[in-house]
Amino acid sequence: MIVLFEKMAMLVILLALGYLCARMKLVGPEFNKGLSKLVMNLFLVGMILSSVINKDMELSGSEALTGFLMLTLMVLICLGIGFISPTVLRIKNGDRGMYRMLVSFMNNGFMGFPLVAAIYGEGAVFFASLSNIPFNLLLYSVGVMFLREDGQGEKFKLKDAINTPMIATLIAVIIFVFKIPMPMLIEDTVDTVAAATVPLSMMCIGLSLGSVSLKDAFVHPRLYALSFMRLVVVPLVVWFIMHFFVTNPVILGTIVVLSACPSAVVCTILGIENGRDGIESSEAVFLSTVLSMITIPLLVSVLNL
Repeated sequence: MIVLFEKMAMLVILLALGYLCARMKLVGPEFNKGLSKLVMNLFLVGMILSSVINKDMELSGSEALTGFLMLTLMVLICLGIGFISPTVLRIKNGDRGMYRMLVSFMNNGFMGFPLVAAIYGEGAVFFASLSNIPFNLLLYSVGVMFLREDGQGEKFKLKDAINTPMIATLIAVIIFVFKIPMPMLIEDTVDTVAAATVPLSMMCIGLSLGSVSLKDAFVHPRLYALSFMRLVVVPLVVWFIMHFFVTNPVILGTIVVLSACPSAVVCTILGIENGRDGIESSEAVFLSTVLSMITIPLLVSVLNL
């Protein structure tokens, strides 16, 4: 319990450093945009590949397949709760699509994978990365559909769902299934890149939230209600359903921790691309991210994950 809170405290400090750098204007938006691309396309890839390269995996092929199906179910559960959330929260029509997005889709890349690595070790990252496949496919299809009103907005394009971490996941699956050995030089290089993922990811989140007003983010009651749905209701429902099917504690914990992550930053980006105001969604991402630093360790402790 103490170790978990220490790890979460470390992540909070890293996030706060990023936020302070942005507020003090030590770096600008262009730097954060470039760093985000670097984390997504290089460091997260390194973390995913590092979890399988020359590693003695405790996860069997059948467990990986079962886990993938459970992760897909987890994403579908999040989607289902997200779909009904505007009705439960009594959100007006113009904002219903964005609220569905914010409850349905979690920040599994920038926060989920680093959290899983910190709590369960890098071996669990490979399993967690399998969620990339259903997550991306649903985000850019059903997620974008949520944002569409009266036929407006972007239509689903398969190429949008295929990003670098998803490709890295598929490569990791091949390495895992066929047990492909790699030279020590490759292993050491990938491990070194992977080691930078956690601090850079958290700094990235902090930098991206630097433009959000603390005052505005903490005064809207419905943002607290949204955060409660995303951070408490969703993971509790996921745990309740999953604990009947998943016996491996690390797999169960990984699934629940991923489902307990705050709203994804990409929701705001997609919302803006589809004609939505990005201010409230940015505030929702900020508030859910801050509150998750409290809710995630409490869930892990209470549910004995």
